[in-house]
Amino acid sequence: MICIECGNEKIESEDNFCVVCGTKLKEICKCWVLKKDNYNCGESSCPGYKILMKARSV
Repeated sequence: MICIECGNEKIESEDNFCVVCGTKLKEICKCWVLKKDNYNCGESSCPGYKILMKARSV
């Protein structure tokens, strides 16, 4: 798999985001912060722990 944004070729099939540029590779991913499978945060790049603040404000 190759990142369409930066051309990184070292992407594994289980990767949700490009480790080089942060581009989202899958619409639905396995969220490592919330520990949820099949999750769509709605972001174009991984928000990381900021997603916890977003979840609290909702």
